[in-house]
Amino acid sequence: MLAITAQARAGALDLAWRMFRDAGYDRVADDPAVLSLRGRLLKDEALLLAGEARRQHAREAAAAYSAAAQLAPAPYPLINAATLALIAGDIAGSRALAADVQELLQAGVPDETPYWLGATEAEALLLAGDRDAAEAALARAIGAAPLAWEDHASTLRQFGVILAEQGVSAAWLDAYRPPRSLHFAGHMRLPEDVAALSDSIDALLEQERVGFGYGALAAGADLLIAERLIARGAELHVVLPGDVRAFVDRSVRPHGEDWVERFEAALGEAASVQEMGEASPAAFMPSVRLADLVAMGRATMHAGLLQSEAVQLLLGPASVDEVGQSAHAGGLWRKAGRRQHLLPLGASSTPHGADRTAPQIVAVLAVDLLGSEGEDLAALDRDVAGRLPALHQALRTSPPLAVRWGARRLLIAFEGTGQAYGAAVRLAAALGASGPLRQALHIGLATAIDDPVTGAPVLLGSAFDLAERMLGVTTPGATFASEAFAASLAACEADAGRAELVGEIALAGQAPTTLYALKPRFTR
Repeated sequence: MLAITAQARAGALDLAWRMFRDAGYDRVADDPAVLSLRGRLLKDEALLLAGEARRQHAREAAAAYSAAAQLAPAPYPLINAATLALIAGDIAGSRALAADVQELLQAGVPDETPYWLGATEAEALLLAGDRDAAEAALARAIGAAPLAWEDHASTLRQFGVILAEQGVSAAWLDAYRPPRSLHFAGHMRLPEDVAALSDSIDALLEQERVGFGYGALAAGADLLIAERLIARGAELHVVLPGDVRAFVDRSVRPHGEDWVERFEAALGEAASVQEMGEASPAAFMPSVRLADLVAMGRATMHAGLLQSEAVQLLLGPASVDEVGQSAHAGGLWRKAGRRQHLLPLGASSTPHGADRTAPQIVAVLAVDLLGSEGEDLAALDRDVAGRLPALHQALRTSPPLAVRWGARRLLIAFEGTGQAYGAAVRLAAALGASGPLRQALHIGLATAIDDPVTGAPVLLGSAFDLAERMLGVTTPGATFASEAFAASLAACEADAGRAELVGEIALAGQAPTTLYALKPRFTR
């Protein structure tokens, strides 16, 4: 059953259902674990639907959870049944089940944490319509485990669904949200009065309740903000362009050895360090832009995971309309509709001229239209050639930069993650029901050259190779993305669907790679 749950979390609900039925679980009516799993799959589907279809799936999910609770009374299936009954439109049934939950809790539940006991009580009270008592119970639960951010987020997400169904404001939940995540960047030149600037940064971090920071560690603004994050006990997550040594040589050491010492101290405090792009001088600026995309996206994704908010701090630019990478990052952040703070320094950033020979950032969509490695010519004709017209039509909205075939896979390069993801969504809609389909997305650097044989321009780079390797572990019917792609998409697109963690997966010839399943947003 764990494998089925894993497929559901990866976004492959069709496969999860197929595994559920192949195991014969659809004929099981006397195992509470199987019934709870059935309820979970139906709940996942319900939250993706709207209208009567949503209510019908919620009814079926509630029935499965209720049957599990009848066989083995426990808070987990009962509270899920109560919430799903509300979604199904059965308010009286929801309140009756919520009362059963409270009765069970009062009788005592062994082997459960104080947080989940308190959160379950709060959910039951909320379903019963007693908001004040629900808030008091939630406050007690959070007080029992104040740093269990992901547990808090799960509860807040569930409460958000309930309050939306009840048609009342969810604003009161904001007081219980985990700390905010920060993307930071800025200029290398700092004013002489750094103490006053540090105080301003400290005040802003306190005002925004920042608990997590994402950015690079260049001399100047980056390191100053990182140091202030460390001083307040926030988690620091470092995303560097190229490798550490090359970054220090280019962005830290030229400003003095004291900056190198500060860099090493901050790096030693970092909760994570990620290297993006390439270390070569020609690839430096594209790597800087890629690293910023990933840092912005990781801040956004982390805030979403915790049901909190991501904000941005740029130290230097007076406006996002200025030249320079920090202002460019600010423009992307603002375009996505997120809040940001600019602390101008008065000195403009040095512009970097475009280098036509430098690598460029490309988003690669890898598509596999075959079901297995041993397909014959009939399958090639049916699953590939027969579906090419529909594939061509799906790509017309966002013309790609380059297209090439591998031995059995199609690799398509786009300028941005939004275009690549949009193409993947259209391909899934056009081809998903007509035969095998799996898709993988990655973002990285590629270099344009003229093919010495044909004279036509081609793009070369490791981004294509990694995207193709990812297909080997992608679940049939699903769309997997590298962490870099998922983060870059989150950075640029305010409503680009959901990215659910699949895990760290070993790819052929590669170190373990963190992958996400891209899924549509929940709709009501």
